[in-house]
Amino acid sequence: MSASLSYSQSFPEEAWGATFHQIACISDTGNIFICHASISDLEKIAGELSARVMDQSWIFDLDTRAQRAYKNTASKTAKSLVKVFETATSDDDEITSAFGELLVSMGSSKTLEVIFKHRCIPLAEIWKPKLLGNEGFDFHTVCLKNMINFGEAKFSSSSNPYGGVSGDKTGAGGQADGFILNEKHLMDNIHLGHLAGEEAAVNLDNDLFGIVLGFSINSKNPLQILKNAMDNCANYENLKRAKNIYIVGVSYEINTD
Repeated sequence: MSASLSYSQSFPEEAWGATFHQIACISDTGNIFICHASISDLEKIAGELSARVMDQSWIFDLDTRAQRAYKNTASKTAKSLVKVFETATSDDDEITSAFGELLVSMGSSKTLEVIFKHRCIPLAEIWKPKLLGNEGFDFHTVCLKNMINFGEAKFSSSSNPYGGVSGDKTGAGGQADGFILNEKHLMDNIHLGHLAGEEAAVNLDNDLFGIVLGFSINSKNPLQILKNAMDNCANYENLKRAKNIYIVGVSYEINTD
């Protein structure tokens, strides 16, 4: 896919210590939308992520049965995630892997919320703890057309993990492609009927959904990495089942001032 990317709109969020960028492409990318989340202050964003996972107001929007089902799981998991946020960096100021994965997940969700007005669903780990390894998608959003978007997040302290063959756990694209092949997105619909709303769940029943590929960027040329990720999407047959594909690169630049 021959295309040239450029920064379009930028949305600085002081409280998050980040700027969220919408990326424009001079050629038609069809149903692929590209964003870049640039993090400048880990302390600020760790604080915002902690506040978001501890905010359990979403539970009170559920019916009584669902509230009782999710309340204890959500509370315990949220507390364990806050501990991860409290140790966001190692001694040499590198992002720890546990925090990095959460940063990419929630940073990608926030990016889509800011740029495309998506509604963020609580982190999947909060309502479906991963006790048996990688059981499915990491995060979810609901777009303005009431479609659920299934997000896969990959973090590396040294590479740009957007690719991989189908089912490859090292890359967001390969992992998401394998999940769709194995219909893991459909397995979550019993939960998402409560969390995303009935209309969004019915759309999923009719195979109307989107995919979010979130990954860390370790490069001085983020636009080239994002273009590589966009081109790489053509390698995945199962991703073509999604109505929209959102590519979100998340980078962190250490402030040396």
